[in-house]
Amino acid sequence: MAFSLHNNWRADGEFLIRLADLLSKGFTMEEAISFLSITTPKDTLRNTKMIKTLSSGAPFSEALLEAKFPSFVCTQLHYASKHGYFNETVQETGDHLMRKAEQQKALRKIFQYPLILFMTVIVVFFLLRIFLLPKFDMLFSQLAHGENQTTNFTYFILEKLPLIFLGFLGILFILCTFFLTKQRTKNSYERAELYCKIPILKRFMRLHYSQLFARECGYLLKSGLSINDMVQVFALQDSPALFKHISKSIERAFSEGTQFTNSLATFSIFESEMIYIIQHGEKKWATGRRTTVLL
Repeated sequence: MAFSLHNNWRADGEFLIRLADLLSKGFTMEEAISFLSITTPKDTLRNTKMIKTLSSGAPFSEALLEAKFPSFVCTQLHYASKHGYFNETVQETGDHLMRKAEQQKALRKIFQYPLILFMTVIVVFFLLRIFLLPKFDMLFSQLAHGENQTTNFTYFILEKLPLIFLGFLGILFILCTFFLTKQRTKNSYERAELYCKIPILKRFMRLHYSQLFARECGYLLKSGLSINDMVQVFALQDSPALFKHISKSIERAFSEGTQFTNSLATFSIFESEMIYIIQHGEKKWATGRRTTVLL
């Protein structure tokens, strides 16, 4: 999952930014990575593994994937080697990881206080139940004979709420385990669809997949490829599984006479705004083409 908590956003981002700078100054990929191993000794083992992967003839994106870089970064750099904007993409992905590191830091600060408060409340209730409740048990029992609803409710809260909290956490753990187990049995597109159905995450995941797809389409079209050529690039054997699945669906739609934007509208992982923007671009391009023909 692209937006899972990754512990090395900042370190990976700094690596890619520095790598892009070295490549722009004339270093080869192996030379740049070797130089970074000298300046950051703690990453020497990872960088040595990457150089070994590159020496075997594998692309840079595969070396990054084996080095546990995020999959969306590897996807962007995979296509960067085809559309010719490699250094720019390395720099942009590094900047993107740095922004994600800042976002993760901010999220941790946001959730830190409620989590501490929640844990403190649980501990306080357990302490009340263990140490104070037995001493007041007889008092509550006597008052309960008077059918005092407030007293009965207070007694219920002190006695049962910690157990309710534990039960809730247990159910949440079981649901998370079931979700993780279920998503492992699905292919890459089915997993993307599953992420886009989660109520809290679906908005962010659709934005993520839309941005990733639109970005690669933009670079490939900018390099001079047609839409058909771009789809064929996505369908190549070494392409990421998600893009291969999307390309096969689009090719099938083309064979049935469906337009590009209409075929994209069938994917639930994309934002509708992206489809509207592409439709607008198609109309603008068609209008410009007709004007050129008339001239």
